[in-house]
Amino acid sequence: MRRSTIVALAGISAMGSMATHMIVPALPRISDDLGIGIGTAQNVIAVYLIGLAVGQLIAGPIVDRVGRRPVLLAGLVLFVVAGFACTFAPGAALLLTARFAQGVGAAAGIVTSRVMTGDLFDKAEGGRRQANLMSVVMLSPAIAPVVGGMLADTAGWRPIFALVAAAGAAALVVVWLTVAESMPATMHRHRATHLFHRHARLVRNPRFLRTVAAIAGGSTALYMFLSVAPFLLIDNWGLSERQAGFCLLAVASGGILGTLLVGWIERRSDALRAGLSCSVLGAGLAVALALYAQGGGSWAMLIGPMILVALGAGIAGPSGIAAIIHIEEGVAGTAVSLSGSIQMAASSAGAIALGHVAHPGFPILSAALLAVSLLSLAIAPRKPFE
Repeated sequence: MRRSTIVALAGISAMGSMATHMIVPALPRISDDLGIGIGTAQNVIAVYLIGLAVGQLIAGPIVDRVGRRPVLLAGLVLFVVAGFACTFAPGAALLLTARFAQGVGAAAGIVTSRVMTGDLFDKAEGGRRQANLMSVVMLSPAIAPVVGGMLADTAGWRPIFALVAAAGAAALVVVWLTVAESMPATMHRHRATHLFHRHARLVRNPRFLRTVAAIAGGSTALYMFLSVAPFLLIDNWGLSERQAGFCLLAVASGGILGTLLVGWIERRSDALRAGLSCSVLGAGLAVALALYAQGGGSWAMLIGPMILVALGAGIAGPSGIAAIIHIEEGVAGTAVSLSGSIQMAASSAGAIALGHVAHPGFPILSAALLAVSLLSLAIAPRKPFE
């Protein structure tokens, strides 16, 4: 029973990422079909990230107060309803509103999946099971853009939202039939009333803030790239949605490789700063190539350096999260939830800010990536585990 539950929870965790990355190759088509500007189309990603950020802050205390299963079911219902609203949205206003709601629903699923995994397994087994969740989540940004690109290329952007909503509906049925409440009977449900005291305790910790800001910079760089790359790849360099999806697959593969290198690097050096340095190297290479191309260039000049940026983010992210869990005794869950919310808020802010630049081209994107990567490296603590 526990094995089938962890499979279901892994799939639910991956859906949150899938709903972001699958739609990326279709952003130019959304812009054309709805007659909206590039910046508004990019907000389809940004408002979803805001929903993820807000949803994580809301879901955490409710999970501790009313239980895991009700929050998981409610999050899935919201995810499905919002997904179908996106599918049939006649204009940008409803699409963006539904995307925010979809992000909130996805956040409930992500938070609850992690908490239930901790409930079901002891400390030794739980670490391996959390790694199982992470590996599935990391596969989603590798596969989703390819699937989304193929759908956009053949059927348009609306079937992508329909597919995501259908996946959520299938998960809802599975959870309803097979996933039981995992909240320990001995747990005090009033514990959530102390949530904001724990938040305040973490916010007063400079090492927590610096570590969160460092890994948030890595995710911000990736989402800035995701918000602009489809327009560069498709509109500027003439790739199809399908080809753009494979380019995004290459970048996501760099991130997956980075997560596999974390253990090896941590045995030899500071993995957090090593990963951030790799991202700086990739962003600096992108700037150099953009200057060399003088506003022209090719898709390979962007994707090659971005693989290095993603590789660095894949190294820095898990290392930073591992440090955050141990930064304050007794508040690991709150630390992870708060850091995730801050990451999503920073990522959405970066994507929105870049969207306000009229037709951000290769040089502007590269410069923004380098600025964010350098700032992350400068902020990162030198010994995050102390």
